[in-house]
Amino acid sequence: MINRRGFVQAGVLGSGALALASSPLSRAAAVLATQGQSLTEVARLEWLCNAVALTSGGRLFVGLPRWPGFEKTPSIAEVLPDGSLKPFPGGDWNRWALGKPTSSSLVKINTIHIFDDDTLWAIDQGVDAGPNGINEGQKILQFDTRNGKLLRSIGLPSSVLPAGANLNDLRLDSEHAYLTDSGLGAIIIVNLKTGVSLRRLADHPSTKMNPERRPLGEGGQPLLNKDGSDLQVHSDPIEISPDGQWLYYQALTGPLWRVPTAALRDTQITEKKLAEQVQFVYDTGPLTGTAVDSVGNLYLGEYDKPRVTVLTPAGTLHVLTQDPRLWNPDAMTISDQRELYIPVPQSARMASNRGPGGVSALQPPFKIYKLNLPVTLGSREVVPAAVGKPLSEVQP
Repeated sequence: MINRRGFVQAGVLGSGALALASSPLSRAAAVLATQGQSLTEVARLEWLCNAVALTSGGRLFVGLPRWPGFEKTPSIAEVLPDGSLKPFPGGDWNRWALGKPTSSSLVKINTIHIFDDDTLWAIDQGVDAGPNGINEGQKILQFDTRNGKLLRSIGLPSSVLPAGANLNDLRLDSEHAYLTDSGLGAIIIVNLKTGVSLRRLADHPSTKMNPERRPLGEGGQPLLNKDGSDLQVHSDPIEISPDGQWLYYQALTGPLWRVPTAALRDTQITEKKLAEQVQFVYDTGPLTGTAVDSVGNLYLGEYDKPRVTVLTPAGTLHVLTQDPRLWNPDAMTISDQRELYIPVPQSARMASNRGPGGVSALQPPFKIYKLNLPVTLGSREVVPAAVGKPLSEVQP
């Protein structure tokens, strides 16, 4: 049975070939009415920022990845009221450099999130070991935002995170973490109570980037490796429906899929049977960041257009905001005041993403924007406290 909150536009994708509509999201959205929401600048940073997170009290944290050219960032920081940055959690955590130990350091943070318990979660991709290596220091971290205390550090076995795998993003329910592997393509589930982890859909086309769907960005510029080949980014953006029943995900260049969370967690369901429960949702184009609200609207940060679109539970697509300042909006978040925060890392403009002899087109400083959500849309999605209680009810 299809969940009533679903966005399904076509049938189930089993273990067979992809059957997709031909029109990409960028063309489909063009015929819809623009909401015309105005942007407000929240912060400007010297470091490239690809993720933002907010506590219930309004403290703003930023993810500052150590991508080429930005190796000396603190990785995670709090934006103070005067606009300055305070490294988080502080000390040696923020001072990693090549050759130093990785276990108690932020090596290559790819994303950060703060859910309803006010703890900060981060994905550390570790030291890049290349397509055939296992990244040292790759881990999932959880911190107390009040004092920077480490609450969890979760490493994964090679059976779950094999050579070439790269943790990309995560979402939570009250007992599990769901993660995408963008290096090889897979969904990973971690039971936060038992520590048991699973690797699912690793051989399924929904977690793989289709090489025929090229990652084209601003001005038709493709996302390229140093050797001139297209950069392959497999399962990447991820969201959970407000009722917790569906996991939404896609490779960088789309399309969007969903699968029941209960089926993902059930070890009695074979990969073949799980594949039969994967559903095609929408023929999205390339997306760099997503968010979901309390009624199930999906917010899509497009890679090939400077805008954020909204895919409703009814399956209609609307342009929320379009602005030349929004090239490559990334990991967004919704505040308790119903504001959508949008970091703009300009990732497609990096020299390292433009192939052999690539020239940087970055335009610093790097901005974070916000906009008020229309009353027709939802508010912040509720995520149960994975530590059992919100921090406000836990002793420091």
